[in-house]
Amino acid sequence: MKKIVFLITFIFIVLVSRTQVLFNEVYTDPAAGHNEFFELYNSSTSSTPLSLDDYTIVTYFEIGKTQGFYVMDLPNLTISPKGYFVGASALPFSYQKVTNSTAADFSWNSAAFTSNNGYVKGWVKQPDNTYAEEILPADFNDFFYRRTGVGSTYTIFLYNKGVLINSLIFGTGGLASVIPAIVSMPPLFVDMSGSSPDFTINFSGYGSIPIESVNQDAGNDNGFYREGDGLCGGWNKSDNGGQHNPRVTNGYVDGYSGVISLTAIVQRGTALTGSKVVYDVIAAPSTSFPVELDVYKDNGLVISRLDANDNFLQSNTETVVTDGPFTTFFTPYDVNVLVVVKSNAGCIDKVMFVPNASILPVKLVYFQGNWENNNVILHWNVAQNELSSRFEVEKSTDGKNFTTTGSVPTTDKYGSEDYSFTEAVNTDKIYYRLKMYDKKGQAEFSKILVFEKSGNTTTNQIKIINNPATEKLTLSFSSINNQAVEIKIYDLSGRLQMNQKMNAYTGSNIVSLPLSSAFKAGVYAVEVNNGLERQTAKFIKQ
Repeated sequence: MKKIVFLITFIFIVLVSRTQVLFNEVYTDPAAGHNEFFELYNSSTSSTPLSLDDYTIVTYFEIGKTQGFYVMDLPNLTISPKGYFVGASALPFSYQKVTNSTAADFSWNSAAFTSNNGYVKGWVKQPDNTYAEEILPADFNDFFYRRTGVGSTYTIFLYNKGVLINSLIFGTGGLASVIPAIVSMPPLFVDMSGSSPDFTINFSGYGSIPIESVNQDAGNDNGFYREGDGLCGGWNKSDNGGQHNPRVTNGYVDGYSGVISLTAIVQRGTALTGSKVVYDVIAAPSTSFPVELDVYKDNGLVISRLDANDNFLQSNTETVVTDGPFTTFFTPYDVNVLVVVKSNAGCIDKVMFVPNASILPVKLVYFQGNWENNNVILHWNVAQNELSSRFEVEKSTDGKNFTTTGSVPTTDKYGSEDYSFTEAVNTDKIYYRLKMYDKKGQAEFSKILVFEKSGNTTTNQIKIINNPATEKLTLSFSSINNQAVEIKIYDLSGRLQMNQKMNAYTGSNIVSLPLSSAFKAGVYAVEVNNGLERQTAKFIKQ
């Protein structure tokens, strides 16, 4: 088949850089006996695997006065949607504290690599501004060459059919752009294997292309990785074993990442008409445009998270902030929606979870605490943890004016989850409450817990904090150790009205119990029983 040769100019690169595949990890500095590797991530809207036969990686090297590029034509293999693709200098390969890993899809030093439309070549700049091919060693383990001097230590480019789709600038030197030495390099012709189109790279406009960067050098046996799969600006330098995990998620992008502000809301219809989601970029840095907005039905294994089981609906692009809003219709009418926001660098700025009307807010199961050794220790549990975004702990000395004293991020766990918060207290009485944020940014407050020092507190005393009680009963009791207890409420005839089991903690415990409409106005007794002793008190229900 006849090949097509492209001349890639700067203008073409900037305007045509929409893609779904980009770097997720690069292991640049292997120790002795370890192997370089890279990981690509596919955030594609497609439901089928994507061929990497048309993809090319180009890295820059500079050895003294010798300059050039290493070119890797990727093999004819595929990468799954929301999936990973790993290439290494050996298979099995070793890295950081892992030996003989089989997590790579190929080794660029194997015969299978070259027989599957792949190759690695080195091109050295000549005095006449041409390139001559360099003979590479049989076990080439320096594709991500570490250069010295002013500017970045590593420069890595990823192309799809000759179009630049991902640019990485790693290392110290004070520059946040492609170094001038590369910009002044002569055009590089890339001869692709098989039927993939050949192309020529014109570096003259690369001084202002979109890049992703880390202004730190990787130490021995380290490299670079994203904080979340495909996350814009989320690169970190690795510095210990366990931070590199090829073919395993680096973390998930949520609606609070990035710099692009988006509004999105579901307008719920019926089973007959379906529903629609209306979404729009309302603010973003000019360097983020054009912004791609990909809409999915949130059918994945974990709610609010982009994964391979989510169904793509539609994609729209905002070239300026005044474009939009956009509307996407969907069925069934009660499904939840994800809007994936991508910047012009092809990375994911955020994944906005747009709940339908049927989704319940963050559900606080309990909120309690104790005072121990001048420390207040708070414990709480939420159901539907996947809908939570973060918790802000607020405190007050008068029970009216609250200030934020700490923040607790949510975990990735699905379903029920436990949280805690501890701080030193130097006052005799203090109030705490939680401000709970969901994925939409909406906030709710918990009940208020009151902690008060008392020299008269014994292990067999319950203190009713809100007596008389109305819709809930708040009480404090002491525990000599961490243990399970039962809290029971009786009416004056001795009939059991409520039985609540909970975990008590050493010291003072505060708990709030809802009083349903079944509790008529009158006097009740509350009992805390740990199996060995009981604490009792009376309260009035209004």
